[in-house]
Amino acid sequence: MVMKRNFSSEEQKQLSLRSDLIEEFTKAGMEMLTEMMNSKEILKTDLASIMMFRQIIEVGDALSILVFNGCVNAAKPLLRSMLENYFQLAYLFQDNEERKALQFLYHYEMKNREYFEKLAYPEKGGSFFEKLKSDKHLKGDIISEYQTETYIENIAKIDIVLNGENNKDIAKEYERTIERKTNQRNGKKGKVLHWYELFDGPKNIEGISIRLNEAALYQFIYRSCSSYTHGEDIIHANLEPDSYETYKISELRDLRQLYIVTDNILLLLELSFVLFLKKKISEQKNFAEKILPLMRLRREHSLKK
Repeated sequence: MVMKRNFSSEEQKQLSLRSDLIEEFTKAGMEMLTEMMNSKEILKTDLASIMMFRQIIEVGDALSILVFNGCVNAAKPLLRSMLENYFQLAYLFQDNEERKALQFLYHYEMKNREYFEKLAYPEKGGSFFEKLKSDKHLKGDIISEYQTETYIENIAKIDIVLNGENNKDIAKEYERTIERKTNQRNGKKGKVLHWYELFDGPKNIEGISIRLNEAALYQFIYRSCSSYTHGEDIIHANLEPDSYETYKISELRDLRQLYIVTDNILLLLELSFVLFLKKKISEQKNFAEKILPLMRLRREHSLKK
């Protein structure tokens, strides 16, 4: 039988210490973001970095709760999400931030438009209605006329944004990328999968990590978290030796990877906060003084494990 692990006093102490440190980083991030948003006029080109940084903070907030409760393995999908957001934030800040921010928003609107089209127009390839025909659970479901009208109205609103003057160059590049990815043999139309692949950018997160010279970070964190997220590495990782020849299934809330997972969480929070501090915060000294003690604590915890 699989049981929840009963933590020793020392284990609970380590969980609390590491959870508290993650939470302190998160609080500092919220203060930093609030200060930035209250101290200047927020432009459209600020939204991408604000939302990416906010996402990192929110994931950190959730991870502090999971770590406190000993849900170390279950934290891996969120750790991977944090890494993806960190890489995108770092790539955004690397150069051409304003243009990249616009392409991030343009791609976001395009994805929404495609989604609403599939709901509003039954004849469109890959539409919601087409998929319903072969779904054994939802077959027969319909979208009301009112909902359809709402989706069409949403498409019209999105088109106004997409056709804005500041999106002309992005729109041209979007079409160029689609044309470049279109299959010349069968004419299958290409797709822009990620905002960052525009203007000959990386094609995936691994590509971003290479552009940033942080490919090792990708290999050590992203791949291990992905295998757990996709249900691939869940056999060996969840077995414990019971004797020389036999194994037992590990208890829920297994702590064997507590240190490596929490060290990675804290490292990504630190990297993200330093990036945002340098690029977006005018009063850097005040927040540097708040973050430096947390960075020292992170290193102390890492050395003591």
